[in-house]
Amino acid sequence: MYSKVAEAIIQDILNDKYVDKLPTEKELSDKYKVSRNTVRRALDVIFSHGMLRRVQGSGYYVIKRPLQSKNILNLSLVFEKNPVDSKDALKSKLVAFDTVKADEKLAVRGNISVGSEVYRVVRLRYLRDQLYDLEEAYYPRSVVPYLTKENAQGSIFNFLRDTYQIVGETSENYVHIELVDEYYASLLETNKDDKILCLDAINYLSSGTVFNFSRTFFVDNDLALYYHTKNIKLKK
Repeated sequence: MYSKVAEAIIQDILNDKYVDKLPTEKELSDKYKVSRNTVRRALDVIFSHGMLRRVQGSGYYVIKRPLQSKNILNLSLVFEKNPVDSKDALKSKLVAFDTVKADEKLAVRGNISVGSEVYRVVRLRYLRDQLYDLEEAYYPRSVVPYLTKENAQGSIFNFLRDTYQIVGETSENYVHIELVDEYYASLLETNKDDKILCLDAINYLSSGTVFNFSRTFFVDNDLALYYHTKNIKLKK
């Protein structure tokens, strides 16, 4: 229940319904008809996503981005509907959909066994009708029971959650610069061997099993990356 409340509040923040301070825990409890403990758990999730700032004795405040970039990719929001800090949803164009066996290189990228069968989904994604990125994603067939081209047109994470109750628990994200090959360069409308900002991600279930890994090439010139950290006080 708390995850649904967290998702609703996140969408309200992205849609500017809360632009400064959140309502009190009691007000949120009344609005969503849940206990205050459920609200607290939801707020903890949103805080960990880097969207809220806690002020002791005052409440929760929406974190305001200091950058003027239109498109901010929140790396802490990877499992949500729209990780881009924008009111506009990403739209996808499917480039490839098939099943492949992981060779040694792909197995290392995805932290899976060599020879594992995976769904491969390659999509161009657009934001405000402008090319935003190219996503090359893989889903182990031993974990993901069934996936179709139709599923790949929308949010695959939402489909897996709603149909199979497959929900990501943790994610490892690596940001780096990558050279693109000739084929991807043509799709991205850039030049072969251009250096492109790239995000490699491995997503795990609560059991520690990989259910998705991907490589995303970004061509949005107005993109900014955001992540949230919390100081962990260690005992001396």
